[in-house]
Amino acid sequence: MSSQYPQVQTRPLPPRPAASAMAPAVDRRARLVLRRLDPWSVLKFSVVFYFCLMLISLLVFAVIWFVLVNMGVFQSVTEFALNFNIEVGFPAGTVFRWYAFIGLLGVVVWSIVTVLLTLLFNLVNDVTGGIEVVLAEREQRPPGS
Repeated sequence: MSSQYPQVQTRPLPPRPAASAMAPAVDRRARLVLRRLDPWSVLKFSVVFYFCLMLISLLVFAVIWFVLVNMGVFQSVTEFALNFNIEVGFPAGTVFRWYAFIGLLGVVVWSIVTVLLTLLFNLVNDVTGGIEVVLAEREQRPPGS
């Protein structure tokens, strides 16, 4: 049973000659066709990626919250609302708890969306034959080879 991944064979490289003995550079190209993405791999990557984004956004939100508290914005809004007999509070624990909950919900939703888009990508590739990628490398070869 053959693997779905291409097999790569390596050979030991000969010792490199001095720079003055080098011939002009030669381009080496390889054409690859991307035909399928594994949904399970995409799901694992998506969950970690979106969770990291959530943690970064939580940190940014905490810094902004800290700056606003030190500027007295929340206290000013509370005092202004009291002029109209409205009690307004900004409990940090509750706000951050809801922010984290919405962030985790976003991680789940966007991971599912990414996996569904991966399945759509695979279906489209079945029809079109895949995406062709050309990899190029400039290789120095000694003269006479």
